[in-house]
Amino acid sequence: PTGALHGVCRMLQNLLLSQLLKGEQPRVILCFDARGNNFRHELYPDYKANRGPCPEDLAPQFDLVKEAAAAFGLVYVEAEGYEADDVIATLSRLALDEGMNADIMSGDKDLWQLVTPPNTFPRLHMIDPLHLDSISHDAVVEKWNVSSDKLADLLALAGDASDNIKGAPGIGPKIAAQLINEFGSLSELLANTDKIKQKKRRESLDENAENIMLFRQLVALEDTIPVERMMSSPSFEDVSNVRMSSFDPSKLVEFYERMELKTCKNDLERRLRSSWINYKQPPTPAEYSDVPF
Repeated sequence: PTGALHGVCRMLQNLLLSQLLKGEQPRVILCFDARGNNFRHELYPDYKANRGPCPEDLAPQFDLVKEAAAAFGLVYVEAEGYEADDVIATLSRLALDEGMNADIMSGDKDLWQLVTPPNTFPRLHMIDPLHLDSISHDAVVEKWNVSSDKLADLLALAGDASDNIKGAPGIGPKIAAQLINEFGSLSELLANTDKIKQKKRRESLDENAENIMLFRQLVALEDTIPVERMMSSPSFEDVSNVRMSSFDPSKLVEFYERMELKTCKNDLERRLRSSWINYKQPPTPAEYSDVPF
């Protein structure tokens, strides 16, 4: 099965090929979840316990995606004991600390915590992988009714069913946003529950305060992973030095042929024919029809 692999290759080709064919080497990093449990399972054994096992036809494709990354010339990274989101958070922080803008292409709502407020430099935006739309801080506020730095507070309070984080019973995202905006933060809210007029809401917070703070630890992204703990190919020591390798189209064509990704291969060869890259493709019958033998 190569369905997921095909989707990733199409996305990478649409995103990167124009730059690669110009000879550019963009700074792009592909981040993966490390195999096995991570530190969140140690804090909360039921973390993501509501999810079934990885589909049998999907698991073998993860290594194939890494092979595809290598064929494109991409750097890919994972860190044992952490999720891809934590790797992304750490690399993003390092980029911002070095004065570089950063864009994260992902549909994961947890990463919206990293979006920087307006008029911030350097800045970080999300990019929708389906439509390639930029997701700014205004979009975060419009969606969640809190600023990006309060999104973890909201998710801890309202819960996140996808990760088996239950939140406070009886409090959904809308009420959670109202409470966080009123009190300024989750910790201030839990320290001042006596000021909440609604009895059931107050009791829910008081009775579940310890779990809510645990949930806050789970939803927060870890952005301080030491670079030396990251497993990357090729390896790097500094985010500012990360660049894609010089594009070798023959490697990507060979990979597509081996994986039988005909649509990707045909699209790549079509683009190569119209590019300045010196790529030798086998002649078509029409091209050698006049040859006298």
